Amino acid sequence: MEKIGQVLLDDTLYPGKDLYTDGAIEDEMLEIARNYREEEWNQVIAERASWPILYHFSHIRENILGWLPFTGEENVLEIGSGCGAVTGALCKKAKQVTCIELSRKRSQINAWRHRDCDNLKILMGNFQDVEKTLTEKYDYITLIGVFEYGEAYIQSETPYVDFLKIISKHLKPNGKIVLAIENRLGLKYWAGCTEDHFGTLFEGLEGYPTTKGVKTFSRKEFLQILSDAGNLHAEWYYPFPDYKLPMTVYSDRRLPLKGELNRLETNYDRLRLQLFQESSVYDTLLANEMYPDFANSFLLLISKEKMETGTVYAKFSNERAPKFSIITEICENNKKEKVVRKVPADTRAEAHVRNLTKIEEELSGFYGREGLKLNSCRTEADGVALEYLSGETLEACLDSLLERGRNEELEKLLFTYIDKVRRIHSGEIFFKTSEFIEVFGDVPLEKNYRCSGISNIDLVPANILLQDSEVSVIDYEWTFRFPVPCNFILYRMIHYYLESDGKRAVLREFDFYKKAGISEEELEIYAEMERNFQKYMEGKHVPLRSMYDEVSPGKVDVPAYYERIRAAFALRRLQVFYDRGSDFSEADSDVYPMAGSGLDLCIAVPGDVRRLRLDPGEAAGEEDSGSCRVFDADKVRIIGGTIQRDESIYIYDALDAYANKLDSFTLENLPENAGKLHIEIEVMKETEAQDAFWKSFSRIASEKDQEIQRLHRQIHEMENTKAWKLYRSIKKK
Repeated sequence: MEKIGQVLLDDTLYPGKDLYTDGAIEDEMLEIARNYREEEWNQVIAERASWPILYHFSHIRENILGWLPFTGEENVLEIGSGCGAVTGALCKKAKQVTCIELSRKRSQINAWRHRDCDNLKILMGNFQDVEKTLTEKYDYITLIGVFEYGEAYIQSETPYVDFLKIISKHLKPNGKIVLAIENRLGLKYWAGCTEDHFGTLFEGLEGYPTTKGVKTFSRKEFLQILSDAGNLHAEWYYPFPDYKLPMTVYSDRRLPLKGELNRLETNYDRLRLQLFQESSVYDTLLANEMYPDFANSFLLLISKEKMETGTVYAKFSNERAPKFSIITEICENNKKEKVVRKVPADTRAEAHVRNLTKIEEELSGFYGREGLKLNSCRTEADGVALEYLSGETLEACLDSLLERGRNEELEKLLFTYIDKVRRIHSGEIFFKTSEFIEVFGDVPLEKNYRCSGISNIDLVPANILLQDSEVSVIDYEWTFRFPVPCNFILYRMIHYYLESDGKRAVLREFDFYKKAGISEEELEIYAEMERNFQKYMEGKHVPLRSMYDEVSPGKVDVPAYYERIRAAFALRRLQVFYDRGSDFSEADSDVYPMAGSGLDLCIAVPGDVRRLRLDPGEAAGEEDSGSCRVFDADKVRIIGGTIQRDESIYIYDALDAYANKLDSFTLENLPENAGKLHIEIEVMKETEAQDAFWKSFSRIASEKDQEIQRLHRQIHEMENTKAWKLYRSIKKK
């Protein structure tokens, strides 16, 4: 037995050594768990810019469980607790939490980060060994990112079925298994994300042809597993963008609405391809009632008897300062009546949530003059309850017109509401207050801008609901009791519609800002105001989206690459540049067209030419200096004259030529009167080009991963030095 703080670690069944480890990064995580408190983890994540640190310490991991309706009396078993990414959420909600974890190092990390929890016990050892000693029944048993390793836990012909059978024996009569896992057919994999466990493209989609030991499942496959495990019942939830870093949890009773799925940065761990814009494909899937089959992740609430959880939807707004951190839920009672609840995600946000009832009272009469109503709001014990309204958002209506090419109608509809908002929020002359400066900064607003005494800045199309006979404002969280220029509210209406989804980029040419009376000078001011508002809302918190560029290896934009290749194939040519002593120039060059198969010709080399530069495969008229190549490395031969007979010149393959900006090769020190040069070029076949691309992508991805690992090792070595430890101790003070 070992005790860290209030946490008991039971090593009775520990095998004596850790049978799996991620190496040095676990030492770093143990250091963080020992030396930093929960409120400091976000800053540590931002500073170290490491995927493993983000993955194991981000509070966003807890969102997968943070919405579950606990009473505080639950007894919970967490299988495969790892470093405790979600253990803290369980300890905050439940009466008693028992963890099972094979690794001592990971168990120690978990214990140190939750050392103040007096309701936590960690059992170290193999699940099969520990499970036989369990005598209690549990209200919840969690399998968060664990079920896919069932083959390692259970040695049988049907390990995944047997895994559920064994676990279900330890449930109370009304208990539930909480299972979170990737969908084998998740849209992100079709769009170019690598398989989460192996880092290979399309591995799960193809049925894991080259890998063993880990499996994820489609919805249909899961239904069969549940049936074979004893006709178990499941409520289906869909965390978005996935279960690892979920910001929204949907269900079969509240699927995503059109246009909602536009947060797509999920590849913090590995390089990915960007094959298409997922947001538009999600809308297509939703329109065809196919979303559940292609959701990136599943969250299943599994029980022996059919039960329904009251919460059908949860949205987390906890990438903010604690005083603004909230959760929005849609709950359903036995009569299928829905209500919207907003509750604080942090106790410090209670005042922010309860303020909504006062805002609703103040805005209702104000908005009624323009035919806008607010969904009613009442105070509850732990937050507020808002009226659930059905209808279609203004955003969805605009998108519907966009899809049908009815852009003029779209503009007319948008400006109907822009004009309404202008009339509501322009009754007074703006003046700058100290409260305004605190939120939006001391920006140069010197003109006679119009405003109102109370300002709802979040009147974006997504928050305006169109019903049969009514129009409602369904979210008024960001309302301020001081003047804000009306044009800033209009700016946000336009900005958040145009910029939140790439499919709307075509509308930029309509110049909505100018038509709304917003000048170029104002645009710069309002952009600064928006940045300052985001900083005010976030406080010291660093959101995930701000870390993406630092943590993620990034994306390969395949459509853009394809367009370059297509252009190159459409305009094949060979351009020959001559250096007569004053370097190469466009003016002193010749262009030779090529057929589809390539080119075979002789070039007469002028006597005063000392160098030749050959640019094969460049698309004519390309402005980008990184022109795209379409020729195989081994299929360009230069033969002839007095230069050197049968000399082979090798050009890099298509991807490398582009990536490394290698756009030509040069023949140096030509002799006088070199004579003729015989050139043969064979065009690379399409299949060969594709093969070269995928090989190059895999190589680049591997190199990036190796470089990241090397840097992590260097950082770890540096952090073990006395100088670094001294620096950290000084910084903490």
